[in-house]
Amino acid sequence: MKLSEYNRKRDFTKTAEPEGKVKKNGKELRFVVQKHAASHLHYDFRLEIDGVLVSWAVPKGPSADTSVKRLAMHVEDHPMDYIDFEGTIPKGQYGGGTVMVWDTGTYTAEGVSSYSESQKLLRKMYKDGNIKIEIKGEKLKGSYHLVKMSGKDKEWLLMKGKDEYANKKEFGQQSVLTDRTLDEIAKDSDSDVWQSNKEEKKTNKANLVPEEDKDSGALGFTAEDVADAKRLDEFPYEWRPQLATLTDEAFDDDEWIFENKYDGYRALIQVQKGKVNIISRNGLSFNKKYPELLEAFAAINNDVVLDGEIVVEDTKGQSHFQWLQYYQDNPGRGKLKCYVFDILYFNGFDLTPLSLLQRKKIAKALLPKSDAILFSSHTEGKGIEALKKAAASNSEGVIAKKSSSAYHVGRRSKDWLKIKVTKEQEMVIGGFTDPKGSRIGFGSLLLGYYEDDKLIYSGKVGTGFNEESLKDMYALMKKLERKTSPFAEAPKEKGAHWIKPELVAQIKYSEWTETGSLRHPVFIALREDKDPKKVIREKAAHLTPETADNETKAPETKPIKKTSSKKSSKKVKATGWDTDKVEVTNLKKVFWPEEGYTKGDVIHYYDVMAEYVLPFLIDRPQSMRRTPNGLKGDGFFQKDLAGKAPKWAKTRKIRSSSKGESIEYLICNDKETLIYMANLGCIEINPWSSRVGSINNPDYIIFDLDPNKATIEDLLTTARKVKEVLDSIGIKGYLKTSGGKGLHVFIPIKPEFTYDNTRDFSHIVSQHVHAALPDITSLERMPDKRKGKVYLDFLQNGKGKTMACAYSIRPREGATASTPLEWEELDDKNFDIKNFNIKTLPKRVKQKGDLWADFFDNAIDLREVLNQIKQ
Repeated sequence: MKLSEYNRKRDFTKTAEPEGKVKKNGKELRFVVQKHAASHLHYDFRLEIDGVLVSWAVPKGPSADTSVKRLAMHVEDHPMDYIDFEGTIPKGQYGGGTVMVWDTGTYTAEGVSSYSESQKLLRKMYKDGNIKIEIKGEKLKGSYHLVKMSGKDKEWLLMKGKDEYANKKEFGQQSVLTDRTLDEIAKDSDSDVWQSNKEEKKTNKANLVPEEDKDSGALGFTAEDVADAKRLDEFPYEWRPQLATLTDEAFDDDEWIFENKYDGYRALIQVQKGKVNIISRNGLSFNKKYPELLEAFAAINNDVVLDGEIVVEDTKGQSHFQWLQYYQDNPGRGKLKCYVFDILYFNGFDLTPLSLLQRKKIAKALLPKSDAILFSSHTEGKGIEALKKAAASNSEGVIAKKSSSAYHVGRRSKDWLKIKVTKEQEMVIGGFTDPKGSRIGFGSLLLGYYEDDKLIYSGKVGTGFNEESLKDMYALMKKLERKTSPFAEAPKEKGAHWIKPELVAQIKYSEWTETGSLRHPVFIALREDKDPKKVIREKAAHLTPETADNETKAPETKPIKKTSSKKSSKKVKATGWDTDKVEVTNLKKVFWPEEGYTKGDVIHYYDVMAEYVLPFLIDRPQSMRRTPNGLKGDGFFQKDLAGKAPKWAKTRKIRSSSKGESIEYLICNDKETLIYMANLGCIEINPWSSRVGSINNPDYIIFDLDPNKATIEDLLTTARKVKEVLDSIGIKGYLKTSGGKGLHVFIPIKPEFTYDNTRDFSHIVSQHVHAALPDITSLERMPDKRKGKVYLDFLQNGKGKTMACAYSIRPREGATASTPLEWEELDDKNFDIKNFNIKTLPKRVKQKGDLWADFFDNAIDLREVLNQIKQ
């Protein structure tokens, strides 16, 4: 651990912060959370590791809600003396602003109690990017996890672990040292003076805010808001806009904002020395098309580059793309406007490194009052509601943007996600067919998109035209006619005419077919602002805040095509199923690097094994564990599918007592839903122990035998003892591997008893097993107190708790699966849990059949059993 970066950033003659020196404690590990009102308010989360405070900046602060994931930006290490620093860092110094000790205390690595063991384990956790700790603070208590985001250098996630301290609603906002608020700390400080530790930059930074506005705040932002801006020597004429990635589901997240998706032309507005230039996303000039906007933006007195969208709206505020396209011919039809949602450059400085919310604050402050120029407002956190409003107002959709993100010039980024109400796709026009009947001009447009520099045919469109557009389009295409087809494989269309692939059409459609064509296409308009060579098939990925940074492949995916080619035939055979409801994607994505097993292997497995898996899923809420990157990432749980599940999928709202609100769970009653889950990256299937209709009454009891570094011999001995106890009271136990390192024993029961009843019964049996095998089993909950013993986990019997179902794959080494066993198999000297996996199970069920086929037929009356035990 080094403190050189910490020291380099600070002038200790001007700041009261302690100088950076490594200082080991050696008794207990300490932590501190400091609330820091700098250029933007945030919380600094710091853990003592090897004599320094390893630090993360958490914009929204820690949460006790287990469903909340907070962005945590890894920053430079701080010295141990910083742990009780509270006061004001002078403005102009690095991190200038007020600092409060919001919480402090001690901590250990999760499952470990001693200092030395914790320190050793923490080094490994930190290196692996997966820190799990137990905190003893005045505000924060219990389990917290810090997980590094895949492919990112500095971005981590801070999460609350599930324990008795989870889901506390609010924390106090006073200092735990002095009981002062931030304002009180600021007032008590005598160091609130403007300074600069970079004299050569002093005047340049000040130029960002005009002298007359520095104190008054008339602009709506201050020099602090642009502290991270970079000086540029030249005006950035070559910059092009950031693009968004298409996703197929709306979501709620406090770290994201949601803007309206406008149906118009994307534009960058360049203002330099009073001269305005408006260009398209490809650098084409809009100046002659929209002189009214040139005049409106001329009211800006600063040098800027703004990002926005040009639209034409009717009297109700509804935009019409075709009106915009023909605006020069009919300027009186609708109101021409430009919605501005970002700023990239201001008075000689590059603003793209600033956070999105900082940039929007600056953009809003600079815009002139005008009917033609409007600031694009946004909604914070509530994306599902924003999409519903967009649908109600006939908008195209919403754009989700990460609040803390920088601007990525000329790149498509997953920091911006577009969520559409209707499906639309840009298409290159490669030809047309002859008209039929009384139709003039042409019959249909022949469409395609580029893939590996080849134009791929994607069907034809013949609707969406009126007489005027038929004439105009035909005249354009006649000038571009050629003798040969521009498509890689020419479609067999009667009366086809080929043209140079220079025109781009916006097409609305219902879905893609398996053969790669658009279903129910409708022509909307030509897109003069789009480069035909950049038109690719735009496929919505399953991206949410948790996965946007973890998906390693581009969202454009290929359909499974039913053709005569060997390659396509192999794909169809590999997946082994056919449905119009679900399209599978990224089949070649490797989920198990060592074995080479892919996402396609997972989907194929669940297709083949569906008849064995589904009996344990029907009518049960699914707590979906999604691992979109296979073994490369930890994955995440997704429970609430409100507004996200396909229309054909069955869902059910269930009220959460801990959250006080309803969660809409997916219900998997058919193969299509099972494949849908697998395509989302659900390697593991985790149903509830109860069904819709009797949601508070489970229909099986779970005995989870967790070896916790115990020997395989002790694990098998424990399982046999469970069977012996159950046999003694006349109960048949159903045995399976957990798919991990342990074993499960399930008992089917009539759904007439509560979860408390099932947990109590499991506890009673577990106590009998432990009494018989005290040296090799344990009922201790804490892992460090039961090392080397088989843990009898009766607590898995609880509402909402889930276990991998029978025949579920697990995201573990070797792609092991939870496999029903015959009790006699435990006596096999060669018994090895790794032998039951994604490749062996389909063969096994053919040989042995379904060992749990009669599971629900043998449901017991728990009341009768309990009465028998009491007698």
